[in-house]
Amino acid sequence: MNETQHPQSSQTPAQNSFPTPVQTPAPPGPDYRLAIGLGALTLLYPILNIAINLVGVEGAARVPVNTWLWLAIGVVWVLVGWLTRTPRPFLTLLATGIAGGLLTSALVIGIQLFTSGGPGLATAPFAIVSILAMHAAGGALCGLIAWGLQAATGVRR
Repeated sequence: MNETQHPQSSQTPAQNSFPTPVQTPAPPGPDYRLAIGLGALTLLYPILNIAINLVGVEGAARVPVNTWLWLAIGVVWVLVGWLTRTPRPFLTLLATGIAGGLLTSALVIGIQLFTSGGPGLATAPFAIVSILAMHAAGGALCGLIAWGLQAATGVRR
């Protein structure tokens, strides 16, 4: 090949190359698919409460069931956040808590509209905010635990 076809061939690689800036990838955000999927687990709580009401369990007998369910959901969130090697377990599980709060609020409002005929929770914005805050706090706590487990065991992406 002659130089008229490829004028750059006579140059050395050092003359042709320009320094390229080092590009660091943007840190990934929360895994929203995982957050919505895990958040859907919180729907077990109102569904279980309906089942308990249908069976007729009252008073103090309900407390252990509710406590164990919340504990089980939290353990699942931590294990999934840890073992799936989510790049941002804290943000993902915080988003999980928020998604769970939104889904639970929507389900409870729907159930109240169809069963009692009244808006119930829909007319109590403070109650909705407190549901979201409690779910977000639970997600943040689970996220911190999952993040700590990832750091302690070296399980990171």
